[in-house]
Amino acid sequence: MRVSLPASGGDWSSELAAWDGEAVERRLSEALSTAGRIDLCLTILGGSETRDHSVRQDTWDHSVRQLADAVLVAKHASVPLAAAARSDDRAAFVTVTRLDGGLGHRGGRQAAEALLGGVGGVVKTLAHEEPSIFCRALDIDPALGDDDALAVLLDEVRDAAVDTLEVGVDAARGRWTVAPGPYGSPRASTATAVAGVTTGPVPPASTVGAGDVFVVTGGARGVTASCVRALGEHSQVEFLLLGRTALTAEPDWAAGVAEGDLKRAAIAALGAGGGKPPTPRQVDAVLRDIQAQREIRSTLDALAGTGSSAAASYIQVDVGDAAAVRDALSAHRDRITGVVHGAGTLADGLVRTKTPDDVRRVFTPKLAGLRNVLDALDGAPVRHIVLFTSVAGLFGNAGQADYAAANEALCRVAASLKHEHPDRHVTAIDWGAWDGGMVAADLREVFRARGVELLAPATGARMFVEQFSPDHADDVCVLVGQSKALTDGTGPRPARAFVARRDLTGIEDTEVLQAHRIDAFPVLPATFGLGWLVNVLERAHPGLQVIESRGFEVHKGIVFDGAQGREYQVEVPLAESRDGRLTVRAGVRAAGGSGLPISHYVGTFVLAEAPPAAPTGPGRPGEAVGSGPEDGLEIYTGGTLFHGPALQGIRRILQRRDDRVVLECRLADQAVAGGAFAGALHSPVLADILLHGPSVLGRWLTGLACLPLAVGRWEYFAPLPDGDPFVVVLDEVRRAASSITVTVTASGPGGRVLQRLTDVSMIGTPDMAAKFAAAVQWWLPGEGA
Repeated sequence: MRVSLPASGGDWSSELAAWDGEAVERRLSEALSTAGRIDLCLTILGGSETRDHSVRQDTWDHSVRQLADAVLVAKHASVPLAAAARSDDRAAFVTVTRLDGGLGHRGGRQAAEALLGGVGGVVKTLAHEEPSIFCRALDIDPALGDDDALAVLLDEVRDAAVDTLEVGVDAARGRWTVAPGPYGSPRASTATAVAGVTTGPVPPASTVGAGDVFVVTGGARGVTASCVRALGEHSQVEFLLLGRTALTAEPDWAAGVAEGDLKRAAIAALGAGGGKPPTPRQVDAVLRDIQAQREIRSTLDALAGTGSSAAASYIQVDVGDAAAVRDALSAHRDRITGVVHGAGTLADGLVRTKTPDDVRRVFTPKLAGLRNVLDALDGAPVRHIVLFTSVAGLFGNAGQADYAAANEALCRVAASLKHEHPDRHVTAIDWGAWDGGMVAADLREVFRARGVELLAPATGARMFVEQFSPDHADDVCVLVGQSKALTDGTGPRPARAFVARRDLTGIEDTEVLQAHRIDAFPVLPATFGLGWLVNVLERAHPGLQVIESRGFEVHKGIVFDGAQGREYQVEVPLAESRDGRLTVRAGVRAAGGSGLPISHYVGTFVLAEAPPAAPTGPGRPGEAVGSGPEDGLEIYTGGTLFHGPALQGIRRILQRRDDRVVLECRLADQAVAGGAFAGALHSPVLADILLHGPSVLGRWLTGLACLPLAVGRWEYFAPLPDGDPFVVVLDEVRRAASSITVTVTASGPGGRVLQRLTDVSMIGTPDMAAKFAAAVQWWLPGEGA
């Protein structure tokens, strides 16, 4: 079924205020009421180009209305999709844009078109509210033809990973998503600042100063006011503060009355005529107006006291009114050098309860307001544009689909404006939850219970000021706050049974696989087989991590000798949920071919939100870790092991006995295949070291070269350290003619256990030693092919 919505073919020139959301709702209701079962809702946004591929002048309004439509589509589709999901089949809500293959973050499209990238906020919010529905926002590079774009879409709809809610696919079919990185990192489009940063002296805002005039929407109140005050303390900027509240003299009954006594005074004043007592709504309306005016005056007084050479002015204007904004700024236009867009409002409610009025209320100040200000300043000497957005858009937030969409849209606008004007300072700040301002006292404990760190006001204001320093001139989208969604999880939820397919083509050419040759051919390490299962399970259960595997077995290793298959599948049945944990058995098999598929790896895995507290490791020699000659590398060069330099992690042998071996290990980690074989606590490269010791001990005790066969239990307490030393203890040794079983414990220098492997089975064969020796010849200096 295909449904065309009224806004898609209606009057392009109409503004958001004229958007007929009620007509959109009627169309959706009529269509879905006769559709029966719905398994996929595909929402396609775009179509803003003219026949000559130029962009229409009225595209901004059209894009905003399409975003508004998307909220209502999610509303009407969520109920039948959730119903379909209850039958244990996949039900999916997928949106498609054709911006730049990078979700609009590359800035290659004009801002009016890039707004459509805000639909990711709707998708991410729906995923929080309806976790049984597969949700994905897909952006496909326009350079891909229709056939390729269709193939991309089908691949994404079938994707087993549900932790990636937005994906961009570029012209080379490369897949991209958004991941917050370290604050100020040039490699990430979105950077992160930790909420608990210690406050200190604010560096000079050297890119602004005397002569700069900033227009600030929503700037006389709340978080924006706190930021503007801080900037005023460290610069000589003049501020034009725009807001809807009218500044009038306080009524006599409120003049001089303390904040805590206002409500009682308001009730007395409103009921003084002898009529009916005032309603709570009437009292709240009066109080809100007085409190708003007091906050505005407080902001103006604070700015006047900062020592700025120019006064701050407050201009009453509704930023959603284009003509009023133009008139308000006309006298100042030629002096204005900066815009801080902080205006915004909320209309919280679950997607399935959203109304067109809710969407208009939220979109108008954020999206229409920004356009009105920028249009009014067309031709002005603007050098700074800072947009206030929210973590609700970056991660999604239950109850805020419209707010998330509007904020995500502003992030794309920032990317486009920076691309069009690289000499300008253009930044969108994704704010986390402030302690005060955005978060009232009654919500503070709720957030803390969820593990959400609140942003100290002084820290947030300081980091706003830092955005005007030269070091941050090219920050386009930054996250100031905790890199975590605000929405509370509802505990572990098992994914339905599924099969995830993977193609291993090309992995044998990576440095790590070349360092893991047995005889002449690369072999997939057992820890990659284990990590393969860990990765698939964690991506199918967002918010959970594998904390334990049981009964992991290598049925048949994957040897890249030219005869191996290329396509494999992970088979995952429905997980069992108990005591806040999920338990699931999964395996890797060869895909396709005739006869029964070959089983390669299998194990049972336990997932939880966090690992258990780490125990203290077994006793070990008192020799200092990280000192002394590294005698362990001889194990590799002598053929006891076969691993090349990229996997040589044993550095020193601290103790050697038949019943106990202590090793000092250290190795730099490497990401292989984009981390497709890694988990939150499992590095396939570093974990491989934990099996080197048992292989060595097996060689010493049996005289045979040994390979891993099974690990009875692998407990994860913390990740193994990347590039730093750790200690591995082998004990509880059981010996047979051609095999050994051993316990392996990896701990940090202080003795804290990082990971523990119980019942590690190693098996040797008479011909394996020659294959180890042949493999060493590939990487020894002066040897190899």
